[in-house]
Amino acid sequence: MSSLIGLLHLGGNAILAQNAGVAVTGNNISNVNSEGYSRQNINLESELAAPLVGGVRANGSSRAEDNLLAGRERQAEGAVGKSTSQAAALGTLQDDLMQPSVISALGQLFSSLSRLSGAPSDPELRASIVADADSVTKAFNSAGAAITRARTDSDLRLSDNASAATQLAQQIAAANKALATSSDPTIADRRDLAAKKLSELVGGAARVDPDGQMRFVASGGAVIVDGDRAASIQTTPDSTNDGHFKVQVVDGANVQDITATLDGGKMGGELAARDGTAKTAGTALDQLAYDFATQMNAVHRANAGVDGVSNRDFFTAPAAVKGAASAMSVSATLLANSDELATASVGAGPGSSAGVLALSALKDQPLASGGTRTFVNEGIHSVGAVGSDAKVATDTAALETNRQQVLAAARDSVSGVSTQEEMTRLSAFQHASEAATQFVATVNNMLSDLIQRL
Repeated sequence: MSSLIGLLHLGGNAILAQNAGVAVTGNNISNVNSEGYSRQNINLESELAAPLVGGVRANGSSRAEDNLLAGRERQAEGAVGKSTSQAAALGTLQDDLMQPSVISALGQLFSSLSRLSGAPSDPELRASIVADADSVTKAFNSAGAAITRARTDSDLRLSDNASAATQLAQQIAAANKALATSSDPTIADRRDLAAKKLSELVGGAARVDPDGQMRFVASGGAVIVDGDRAASIQTTPDSTNDGHFKVQVVDGANVQDITATLDGGKMGGELAARDGTAKTAGTALDQLAYDFATQMNAVHRANAGVDGVSNRDFFTAPAAVKGAASAMSVSATLLANSDELATASVGAGPGSSAGVLALSALKDQPLASGGTRTFVNEGIHSVGAVGSDAKVATDTAALETNRQQVLAAARDSVSGVSTQEEMTRLSAFQHASEAATQFVATVNNMLSDLIQRL
């Protein structure tokens, strides 16, 4: 009888084990579309067969994972985050620089100057020159504002991303703490998902050490997560960079500036756009505005208006190169009276066109970019540089996205849920449970028959 009771125990454990398998399989199926979920496997262990019957028991569940593949996927997320954020920021800036275009405004002004040379005393043509010059200044003002806005918008996104990154770091640290006393695969899934999203924001690298704890390190070596301890990522104005935000990792009293070394993730992309392309474009635009206004003023002062007076500015004289584009304006007196337009050489009378010819001749002279380009060509080069960088970032984003998708597919093949495979496992557990139930029923009948015979 004791042997039959042992068999009942064996059969009961078998039913429990197969039912646990059904439960794990059902959990997999229900989470087939859950972000970051890794397929779980029931751990079935055979009991020792000696001295009697052995059997099986369910010893919890484990998650299907590949730490090396997960690390590569996190790295890809950082690359995608950087290129996509950089492409978006530069694409917007490129569009804004064309509304209105400095290039077309300069071209229109020089075309009008050329027309005026044939009739220097025509009041309508003179007024159109002043209007076109005003359009040039507005185009420079607009472009300068667009660059300033682009850099400020990057600051705002950096601040938002820093807050999100801090929350993700805290989630990783909390998961580390929980996993120190629990092997719940769901907690590990949440930790991996948080690390993946943190990589998308700041790049860097995460690893799981032999103690099961995840460490996350930003580019340049700043530790963001170490076990159950998480640093915060903060942004603060930097007086050495026109007040734009610098990025810091703050861990208690330890503050580390990572602005220069943060070259991955969305935050790295924003910094590359803000302090790379946009800053360079702003510097080039200011230099172009300064050179153009200075050269136009020099020629204009050397010639005379309808009233024979010379030594008057065409544009308000720029105080410095920095900020020249945003501050550029037509001379207030010229804007009010087009007769001040210096179309004639000094003493030649209002019918002379020497002054306007000299102004028009500036179109083809290499007076911009250190004497290597014309004003229009320098405008094309400056705006084109933004477009070129935007194109490179867009192409890089497409490439990195494809790479990330390949890695995601590889990860799914290891730890993703296939409903077809799960249904096959479910059927196998069901049949095993039915067989175990039949086994228990048979043993129970044998035990009942034995009791009746005694």
